[in-house]
Amino acid sequence: MSKENNSKDIKERKIEHLKIPLEHDVQHSKNYFNDMKLIHHPIPDIDLEEVDLSTKFFNKKISAPICISAITGGHPISKEINEILAKAAEEENILMSVGSQRAGIEDVTLLDSFKITRDVAPYIPIIGNIGIGQVSDFNFDIQDFSKCIEMINADVMAIHLNVLHELVQDKGDTSYRLFRKNFQKLRETYNIPIIAKEVGTGFNQEVALNLDKLGFDGFDIGGAGGTSFAAIESKRNNLNNQRYTRDPAEVFREWGIPTPISIIYVRNVSQKPIIATGGLRTGIDIAKSIALGADLGGFAYNFLVSSWKDRKEKSISNTVKEIRTLKSELRSCLWLMNIDELAKLKGRRDKYVLLGELYRWLNQ
Repeated sequence: MSKENNSKDIKERKIEHLKIPLEHDVQHSKNYFNDMKLIHHPIPDIDLEEVDLSTKFFNKKISAPICISAITGGHPISKEINEILAKAAEEENILMSVGSQRAGIEDVTLLDSFKITRDVAPYIPIIGNIGIGQVSDFNFDIQDFSKCIEMINADVMAIHLNVLHELVQDKGDTSYRLFRKNFQKLRETYNIPIIAKEVGTGFNQEVALNLDKLGFDGFDIGGAGGTSFAAIESKRNNLNNQRYTRDPAEVFREWGIPTPISIIYVRNVSQKPIIATGGLRTGIDIAKSIALGADLGGFAYNFLVSSWKDRKEKSISNTVKEIRTLKSELRSCLWLMNIDELAKLKGRRDKYVLLGELYRWLNQ
């Protein structure tokens, strides 16, 4: 494929990944956080204003344990979305992650769609993003990792593990034999924190332990319960999947480990930072994630919706409002549990009960 055609394909894929979740229902059918209840405290001993949401992500202090999860990059509209998200994150002092930077490496004309985040958000922590497919490639150039870091002056890098997405995506990467070998080269070369990031199918305990031992510095859970990338691919014009009597992307749309279960699995084997993503909708879901052992809560769909609206209105107000809403919900939730700081909630088994499928997952 020519460079020009490859660039066109990248841009088309990136804009489809934005539009499809807005125009179609591509969420997992079950949100597993609904099977978890937090324990109410009828007489809080603290004032609402005393609840402290601040926390640290590696070396940087942020105002609340909220992450704008990886959404986009690699298209002119992606640049607009990333600018909105980064400006809002900077104003509210929260964490942000960019979408896969492969597009910026392969086509320099798309660099600005990523670079804009650091241009407008000089102080917040920003997570860079490269895929397991790129790291596993026989011709993987270790300098590509440097390019990703430099592109956004990243504080942390994520390697996203999107094997189901690659499986059902046309011309997706389906060989990862060189991943560990190439990752070790990265680990030996770079001091920047590197986290393992799932994108909708979660981590099991065995893999989490192996990744911890391999040298990853943290985890982005990306469990089942939120947006399904298999469902997104089922809405794209994928000629490869039309070879079968059933579309594999549709068959596997519900595949994955529930986010709450995946948080428990990872925390059982690692004490490194955990970002809970996959089906979080409100500040209560952040509190639930922290009670399970996570450190932060990440949101993609919420911020895709808010930033798309902001793009039309030429503002950042909807995204700022969403961040402030999450903060208010989280603060209210902690107050209703008589908790004045995040550390007093983290990993507290006595602060929640599990019901339904979540209970059965843990007690089968």
